Amino acid sequence: MNHYKDRLEKIEDVLYRTMPLKCSREWINRAAGQMSGGLDETAADRFNAPGLELLGRGGKRWRPLVMVLMGEAAGGTEAVYELTPLVELPHNGSLIVDDIEDKSEERRGGKSVHLIHGDDISINAGNLMYFLPSFLIDESLLPPEGKFRLYSAYSRAMRRLHFGQGMDIQWHNDHDYIPTEGEYLQMTRFKTGCLSSLAASLAVIEAGGSEDLENRAGRIWEDIGVGFQILDDVMNLKKGNPGKMRGDDIVEGKKSLPVILHCAARPETVDRMKALFGLASGGEETAAAGAVAEAIRLIEDSGSLEKAGEMGMAVLNNAKAELQELFPGHEAVELMNGIIDGFIEKMI
Repeated sequence: MNHYKDRLEKIEDVLYRTMPLKCSREWINRAAGQMSGGLDETAADRFNAPGLELLGRGGKRWRPLVMVLMGEAAGGTEAVYELTPLVELPHNGSLIVDDIEDKSEERRGGKSVHLIHGDDISINAGNLMYFLPSFLIDESLLPPEGKFRLYSAYSRAMRRLHFGQGMDIQWHNDHDYIPTEGEYLQMTRFKTGCLSSLAASLAVIEAGGSEDLENRAGRIWEDIGVGFQILDDVMNLKKGNPGKMRGDDIVEGKKSLPVILHCAARPETVDRMKALFGLASGGEETAAAGAVAEAIRLIEDSGSLEKAGEMGMAVLNNAKAELQELFPGHEAVELMNGIIDGFIEKMI
């Protein structure tokens, strides 16, 4: 555990230097460029507050940890730590915006931050967290071609993140539409896999690795992000995710893989599943709870929950083997596989 602890402490330090608890004029000039007018430093404190609220609640920080470990495996330097906010801050920003879009009331054991600070300033904070850490690329000591590769990978990931969220929103706003398994997997590659892929790609670029190595490492960690999302979907219906109620994906109208597999296996129940989604999201509390329970029971009875779990595990096990092939015998790979195993242990 100390192998992770020391690295995580360094990551935490960089995160709060990138988005400080107390803003200064120097930080504003770094993040936004030299000002020709004035800005009260407390104003920046206020519009950073929703992001800092969520950041302060913790989180696994596994994406920046993966970046550090991948950098070590690829022969990089300690400078990789300075780039870790490029994956952690956008992740937290996406959670703020996601909770507003989904009308979620809880996140990481507390009220969703928009319920504390308001929708408007929270949307701004979430969007700022997408773009804020890009100034770290400007400050990087990499040559111009290295910085270009960093910006290219980062911008592509931000676009993919929003493509994925757009797909997810469309599906949970339309109870009559059941996506295909292929559509779901592409959505998770966009929405969940993009930041884990970005972590690996940025690390390889900082290490001076080839574009081929960047692409291979990025694809492996995109697969791992997909595997994590599948198991997360399963856990939501099996026992509930930490800080959330069991089955709240159904309340939010999310078409997770267990739902999709069930509808393909038992087409005669599709109309009933659609009705249950409607009741869960729009009915009174008792009816909603009953609809969630019935939907979960149908998914379990068809074996779709178990099948989804097996699919997620297969994706992760294949990715672990590919990591070993990419950097055989490297300690950092063992530690990355430890992150994967730790996630699996929490899911089952």
